This record gives sequence, C-alpha cells and structure tokens, in this order.
Amino acid sequence: MKIAFEIIRDEQAPATKPQPAKPRNRTRKIVVTLIVLGVVGGVAGLGSYSAFTSTTSNAGNSFAAGSVAIGDNDSGTAMLALSNAKPGDSDTSCINVTSTGSLASTVRLYSTVTGTLGSYLTLTVTRGTGATGFDNCTGFTADGTDYLGSGNGVIYQGSLASFPANYASAIVDPKAATPETWTNPENHWYRFVISLDDNNAAQGLSGGASFTWEARNQ
Repeated sequence: MKIAFEIIRDEQAPATKPQPAKPRNRTRKIVVTLIVLGVVGGVAGLGSYSAFTSTTSNAGNSFAAGSVAIGDNDSGTAMLALSNAKPGDSDTSCINVTSTGSLASTVRLYSTVTGTLGSYLTLTVTRGTGATGFDNCTGFTADGTDYLGSGNGVIYQGSLASFPANYASAIVDPKAATPETWTNPENHWYRFVISLDDNNAAQGLSGGASFTWEARNQ
C-alpha cells in the first residue's frame, strides 16, 4: 500500500517595512508663491499708470552769442614806407580803428617785425582824434592825456625792433593801468611816425612790419 503525502509550505510574506513619509514639495510652493507675487506686482504696476497727471511747459526759448569785431580804414594799404632812406628821413601816417562788435572789449596793439633794420628805426605812436582820412593826418589832434610821460597821446616811443610782438606783451590801449573799454561804434585815430636813426650800421639794411589791433571781450 502506498502512502502519499503532501507537504504544504506555509510561506508567509515578509512583513513590509514602513516607508518614510515623502517630504513636501517645497520647490513647487516657492514657484507658486513667486508667480502670485508677480501677478500682484503687475496689477499694482497697471494701477500706477492710471494716476492723475498734470504738466506745464515753457516754450520759445532762444539763444544767441555776442560778437567781438574790430576793423580799420586802410582798405588793405600799408601805412608806412621808407625807400633808399638816409639818416633823419621819416614817414607819417594816420589810421582809424573802429569797434563793430556787440560786446564791450579791450584792445591791444602789437607788431610782427621782419628784417634787420628795425633796430635803427624809431617809431612813435600817438592816439587821438580828427584826422582827415587814412594816411592823411591833417586835422589830427592828440589825446589830452600824457600816458607815458612822452607827450600827450603817445602810447609808444622807441625802436621798431622793440615794439611788442604778441598779445601777451602788447600795448594795452591806451595803457595797462587804465585800459579803454571799447563799445560799438567806438573808434580812435592813431598817428604813426617812423624815422631812420643816424647810425652808420644801418647802411644797406632793410626790414618791414605788420601792426595788429586785437580786441577781446571782457
């Protein structure tokens, strides 16, 4: 007789270990919060454009610069000339200088001297009124002030070679201590007298000069 038997396995499922609780999704919360804040800020921004406003203006402003201008009546012609001169020879000329700018200015006189004869030429410049015209000193009257102690109206007396050569060292019209303020249409006459010295060293020499009046506003 066969005996059959069956082994029944009582397999119990192992107990499931408790799983730790998942952390809340804080990142999602932060993103949502930022979106909400952005929406609120946008609403607030839209609200600021609906505030009351008012403006006032000032139109039609304009700007213009003044001018400094000075001229003379020489028509491009030289004042002085000595040709084949001997000691004591001289030449005299008068010129009128006028301020035509809109701004008040002070005036200075200087010269560019060329050649080698300048040291043997004596120049006297006198300020005054009433000459007949350019290069014609008929009627000229010197100013009543002795500016340098060299006679009424004299603003320079000395060697042509020593005449101021630039604005910085120039003759301040009529003198540095009491400069004239020129205003349009103020004008003054100047008489120039140049003569050749009695000096044997001057023989055969030559030279030239260009005189400049420069106005600058104060």
